[in-house]
Amino acid sequence: MNTPFRTPGHGRIDRATTLAFTFDGTAYTGHPGDTLASALLANGVHHVADSSKYGRPRGFLAAGAEEPNALVQIEFPFPEPMLTATTVELYEGLVARGLSGRGRLSAEPDTARYDTVHAHCDVLVVGAGPAGLAAALTAARAGVRVVLVDELPEAGGSLLGSRELIDGAPATEWVSAVLAELDANADVRVLPRTTAFGHYDDGLVLALEKRTDHLGAAAPAHVSRQRIWRIRSRQVVYATGAHERPIAFDNNDRPGIMLAGSARTYLNRFGVLPGSRAVVFTTNDSAYPAALELADAGVRIAAVVDVREQVPEHWRGACAERGIGVRAGHVVTGTSGVERVTRAHVASYRDGRLGGRHGVDCDLLLVSGGWNPAVALFSQARGTLRHDAGTGAFVPADAPADVRTAGAAGGTFTLAGCLADGVAAARRALSAIGGTAPEVAPPATDPLPDGAPARVLWRGPTPQYAQ
Repeated sequence: MNTPFRTPGHGRIDRATTLAFTFDGTAYTGHPGDTLASALLANGVHHVADSSKYGRPRGFLAAGAEEPNALVQIEFPFPEPMLTATTVELYEGLVARGLSGRGRLSAEPDTARYDTVHAHCDVLVVGAGPAGLAAALTAARAGVRVVLVDELPEAGGSLLGSRELIDGAPATEWVSAVLAELDANADVRVLPRTTAFGHYDDGLVLALEKRTDHLGAAAPAHVSRQRIWRIRSRQVVYATGAHERPIAFDNNDRPGIMLAGSARTYLNRFGVLPGSRAVVFTTNDSAYPAALELADAGVRIAAVVDVREQVPEHWRGACAERGIGVRAGHVVTGTSGVERVTRAHVASYRDGRLGGRHGVDCDLLLVSGGWNPAVALFSQARGTLRHDAGTGAFVPADAPADVRTAGAAGGTFTLAGCLADGVAAARRALSAIGGTAPEVAPPATDPLPDGAPARVLWRGPTPQYAQ
């Protein structure tokens, strides 16, 4: 079948292999490496569920575990409710349907096997993005026992959804080199498809490994479907990243309204264009790479709406080169559409006052309200938080003696900063257990363009209530 929104030259999917699946009774195709969400978007499917109270259509907001809307019921090979389509790996014969907040438990017994394994290490690293990989590599080179866990099928984290360069080459080449070194080290265990979900006393971290869920009916009967890891570690480094914040405005729940970073992930990790004509609404610099990369891939960017009155010249110039208009000091106040967004309502917004509104036609509205460090596990480990007024986020403050944070999880949002932070966190962990920290130089990244401070905006002004 034709997947009209799959774009060539992007993505890490296996295009040579086709997988057939069914969603809400309709047959579609995708590829190994897809999630159910990316495969549906590649087929132009945006309406995947309805709100539980009013029955309003819901679409994909995110690309990972933070997805709030796209809850699905898997019917084959074994019924399982309330899964996020963004984390369900596609496999041959998958049968699923959208949910309105209510799932169905199976009436048949589950014949799959489940097991538990105990593991011990000196340094546990949670998260295999740039900070986590740098931390794991540093600890491994010190000769200590290291366990690295990550919820994705492959390492790389945010690097999988970007076109960043490390040492002048695609960042994924650096990821592959690090993984090769870790895999060759007998004292290192790397656990993909593994989600850490609890931090308890005496360095105990529980994690769930999905071992055969991605194989569907082809899963070997003798292999456990899922495994609970009980990991005891002398030091834990949380490199769990950050979640992009949406911005609330009237009718911000229509399908086709998506986080800017998630659209970038769909493009670069899955080779999917989530729309054909987009408006980008942002409070910070991080949405601009998404706008530029989507434009280069063939999406028409109708406008970048930036609430800040001063936009960095680098981003304004890059947009101008692609014919993208930047509307500084503007906000999105609402949207139009039924099954999907068809128009964004834009108005100037200065000194708390709205100007006249006008509509911009679009089938995709990308939003970035800043980033919140993923600190749930750090907090469970009794780490304390402080509010950072500049970013509008809670970031780690005081940590227990056996817990570290690195990268975006600690409030560092640049690639160079994440790499350096990962090395530093591992060195602190090694020092705490009496290990010798090796001299590891973070790899080189491209210099950052001049930026501007983000503006914290939780809700776009509603016209009838604006001053």
